[in-house]
Amino acid sequence: MVMRASAEELPHGAKISGLVAVHPYFLGRGKVPSEDSDPIIAEKLVKMWSVVCPATTGVDDPLINPLADGAPALDGMACGRVLVCLADIDVLRDRGRAYCEGLNASGWPGEVEVVEVTGHGHCFHLVDFTCDEAVRQDDAIAKFVNR
Repeated sequence: MVMRASAEELPHGAKISGLVAVHPYFLGRGKVPSEDSDPIIAEKLVKMWSVVCPATTGVDDPLINPLADGAPALDGMACGRVLVCLADIDVLRDRGRAYCEGLNASGWPGEVEVVEVTGHGHCFHLVDFTCDEAVRQDDAIAKFVNR
């Protein structure tokens, strides 16, 4: 939506002030280190993508890889700040990190904030939403939204 809003005006003059990406599901060619933590899950995520989007061109489709050739330029994002939440045991963690690095390197003038929790995997907060790290992540999201 944020990338689309950079190309198309939103209805009623609406503006997007920020983006929160919680444990983003990004894929791409070439392994990243976090995918080695659970190769079976990493492969299942690739297979799931082809089910979710049967018309996909693969893991470098801009819909799943914002850093792929042909993806919209990140420097045109239609918001001024981004919060990316990562989990250290998530096989997708390094894809999220790469997204942050790509955003910073793109020339986009906004602010990138990263919150990384320890001891948890992808979307842990949906199962154990009262644990300390889930509360810390929720607090970071609330502070970001309320700024």
